[in-house]
Amino acid sequence: MKILIKLVGSLLLIASSTAMGFVISRKLSMRVRFLQQYLQFVSYIETEIRYSQRILSEIINEYKNESEFQFFLTEIKENLKSRASFSKAWTDSVHKIPNSYGLLRQEKELISEFGQELGSTDIDGQIALCNLNRSLINSILDAAKEEKTKKSKLYFMLGTSFGICIAVILL
Repeated sequence: MKILIKLVGSLLLIASSTAMGFVISRKLSMRVRFLQQYLQFVSYIETEIRYSQRILSEIINEYKNESEFQFFLTEIKENLKSRASFSKAWTDSVHKIPNSYGLLRQEKELISEFGQELGSTDIDGQIALCNLNRSLINSILDAAKEEKTKKSKLYFMLGTSFGICIAVILL
């Protein structure tokens, strides 16, 4: 009976450490997906500013996205409904992006700065701002993809290996 309890405990330990490795690995994937969807959104904003010349709140309200990025858009829409200025609504929404998305502090700052400056210049200035932001985020996205490729399996395997090692020590 004692051995059975140790065996079950060991299996639970291995499963939980593997799950922890999976969660960390998934965070890397979510970061890449969020950055990709953010780039699509910035391209959409640029296109709408260039060709339709609509105000930013209309552009955001009409943008459709069914993914992790939807949380960010919903936050902006809610903040705009509460009569906040666009830059304040954007900044507050950036601060509410969950840590589970794996975004780094400097990435959040870059996204926040983009929203603060957006709408404060003429059309050409806003288009230039979109282009600059896209190029900066593209370089971050490339680094995030490389990190995901290198470390995703590593975290998963480390979690599993750690669980097995602890289980062997406890047995």
